[in-house]
Amino acid sequence: MPALDFVRYEDPLDILLRFTPTPLRARFRIPAATLLVETNDFSLLPALPLETPSRHIPPASLNWKLVRDPDARGLLQNPVVQLTPQLTVVAMGVACLLAVDHERHELLCFLGPDVDPRTFQEFLVPLLCRLSSQSLENPPSESVPGFNEDVADA
Repeated sequence: MPALDFVRYEDPLDILLRFTPTPLRARFRIPAATLLVETNDFSLLPALPLETPSRHIPPASLNWKLVRDPDARGLLQNPVVQLTPQLTVVAMGVACLLAVDHERHELLCFLGPDVDPRTFQEFLVPLLCRLSSQSLENPPSESVPGFNEDVADA
């Protein structure tokens, strides 16, 4: 029986994979934040400095949930970015969909099985870190340069 590289999750009532178990958890440091990373695939744990234990462990300033989706076959394509004051969504074809919720300080990323660990570490982790830092630096209403809430409501 072949070993799975990631935890497989199939539920016909959850086609959006919202409740995919992410049993692998680790805390990391980036310059702007402490990250709590949850994933169902060991290869999706970023190569970042681990948060060292101390007497007082502050809560994570940003949560990442990285889900390996076995049905999202394909390679990364050019990113298409959609911005709102609350969300930043980046689609890179069917192989990668990620969203940052600026108000909840959460990043959710679905990756297909064809996105290899090297591409993830060298291309996607820096992108995720940059999006995380930008989310924490700017209040949600300022996260989209030139965004006018009066115009957005029209």
